[in-house]
Amino acid sequence: MQQLDDRQTFLLPRPVWVNDIDVTHCISCNATFGPLRRRHHCRHCGNIFCHECSSKSVPLPQLGYGSKPVRVCKGCFEVAYLVTYVIDDDHGLSTQIHGTRGLLELIEKDNEHDLQKVVMYGGIDALIWLCRSSTSVQIHYLATTILAILAEKESIRPVIITKWALPPLLHLIEFYVYYDTNTKKKKNLKQQQSIVEDDTPPDQEVILEIVINCTHVFYQLSRAGILSQSNIIDDGVLFTLLTLAAYDPAVERQLQVQQQEAIMENVNGSIDRQHNQVDEEEQEQEQEEIERNETNLRVEEEEEQEQGQGQELAEQIKERIRIIQSLASKAISAISASVSNQPSIIELIRGTDKFAYLLRSTNGEVRKYMAKTIAYLSLRNDKYKPALLGGDVARALVSIIALLPQQDENDEEEEDEQRQQDLNYYLSRNDVDEEQYNPINPSAISHACCALANFATNYESQSNLISQPHLLKYICNVPTALQGHTEVHRHVARCLANFALYGENNSVMLNYSLGNGNDDNHDNNNNTRHAYNILPTLLAMGQSANSTPDIQRHIVRAIDNLSSQVSDGERWRYLFNNAHEFIIRLLEESQDPDTLKRAQSIHDKSDKAGGNDVGASTSLSITNGEEKLTDKNDDGVNSHNDHYNDETTSSATTTPTTKKKNKKKNKKKNNVNNNTQDQQQQQETEDSY
Repeated sequence: MQQLDDRQTFLLPRPVWVNDIDVTHCISCNATFGPLRRRHHCRHCGNIFCHECSSKSVPLPQLGYGSKPVRVCKGCFEVAYLVTYVIDDDHGLSTQIHGTRGLLELIEKDNEHDLQKVVMYGGIDALIWLCRSSTSVQIHYLATTILAILAEKESIRPVIITKWALPPLLHLIEFYVYYDTNTKKKKNLKQQQSIVEDDTPPDQEVILEIVINCTHVFYQLSRAGILSQSNIIDDGVLFTLLTLAAYDPAVERQLQVQQQEAIMENVNGSIDRQHNQVDEEEQEQEQEEIERNETNLRVEEEEEQEQGQGQELAEQIKERIRIIQSLASKAISAISASVSNQPSIIELIRGTDKFAYLLRSTNGEVRKYMAKTIAYLSLRNDKYKPALLGGDVARALVSIIALLPQQDENDEEEEDEQRQQDLNYYLSRNDVDEEQYNPINPSAISHACCALANFATNYESQSNLISQPHLLKYICNVPTALQGHTEVHRHVARCLANFALYGENNSVMLNYSLGNGNDDNHDNNNNTRHAYNILPTLLAMGQSANSTPDIQRHIVRAIDNLSSQVSDGERWRYLFNNAHEFIIRLLEESQDPDTLKRAQSIHDKSDKAGGNDVGASTSLSITNGEEKLTDKNDDGVNSHNDHYNDETTSSATTTPTTKKKNKKKNKKKNNVNNNTQDQQQQQETEDSY
């Protein structure tokens, strides 16, 4: 990174002059050149104009013409004049501020022609040069404000990168993040020369505005997807964004200390005044008492006014800090959405708790976008999932859904105590104040549930998650707390279905003990802390008015996976008796091939277990005139599947009636099976985040 005290001469390449022979008319007014109307070159753009259209002159030191004014055309004059003032550090700071403000006013007009001139004729180069070489906070504020506005223009974003704007902006962030307004010194940096040479220390608000502007530039570039891996990793963009997302200076504490000092000074002064009047004559005591009362009232009013102003300032500063954190977390999420960046990002944060810290942020926007980042990174990187979930990330991720208010509390006192213990565990804090994390953002919950579902497709990751205290309980609480959010319900159903892929989770997810030898102790231990019956939640989501065919497909997949692990008929009926009516309804109403196939499998297992009479005669489901036949594929987990591609077909028992039908219509069976497989594959590939 280039040092801030390296003041290079600002030079731009001169434009190529247009050949006199090639031009017969003035480019501006279209007047014909002749003996009485000579050609004149604009030194700024190189085009040919008549004298009237190129009568202005301005120094162009940026093009190597020195300080002597040279001819420029009317169209170039304003930009040339402003850029010349911006880079003129020989005539004092006021000249540069004047030029920078002029560029800001020109850009705020949002005229496409003016913006094009600023880009073409060195405006952006001059602003970047200021960020790199200037020592003025006011200059930094104006220059970064202009760059933040330009970064919103799609056509200008690539120019910002190609002009090497990133290193100076990163250095400004690094400086101002560690800048101390009280001592006017920079902390934790090796450079000895301070950027700020003004006599007056800058306001904290101005410093935060500079950081906001720089962060906004990186957010716009990240959102556009034009940052290279070299920019993100080697130049330190991602590391800086992670730092900004966690940025939280102790500004409020400093203001409180200052307020307390002011109050103590006023109190001491009031006490001194009272002591000085103890020996006054009795006739003057009444008058003095009145004066003291008036003084005390004025002091109280001043204290209240100062306290109110201090609180207002503290709120403004806190709001700016929240903006910085939110912009940085949005940029991190945008960078993580690119598949090509994901391995490098995971390697950068491997072995650190940066993500865990941000997932526990009291800023709701940070939690939301960091959960979205985790969901992106866990989407197609199966081999990286254990590393991504390592450290404290698993606990931090679950904390997002654990913070939701609990809807089914039997013993309030016991539940409150247990919940407080869980929150202390997940948030790695003692005596957690839930008010700090309110309001709960449904989008953050949706992203967290999506990430949990993605992690559940990897054996090591799901083992890590399922061992977290009361995880299933908190997952099942989500659709109850957010009843109207269909997307949240879909992620919850998918998450539970993916956890149900593993036979070892069966007793935990159904809250029962296998009771077979050595497994008994293991299951009892899980049941005391982790077990929770998820079937009521699945059925409630499936029967909800917001239920969609996609949600029903995941619910049936979960029930099919769970029921496949139970071989005892009596236990099967005890556990899945309430689900049978729901399955019968799906067999009658659903048109999704995968849902029908799995529902038929569950129904057949119910018949085999001696199930309900409700659907005893329904051994084969007929929908739209077609027979829905069952396959004999077993459930499994493909470690290389993406997001929804972890869904595999469950085993099913073919009834005698089905075998007879299949034998008579073998050709039709093959066609139906082929179509079913194609449709299922299409569904699975279409399910993307």
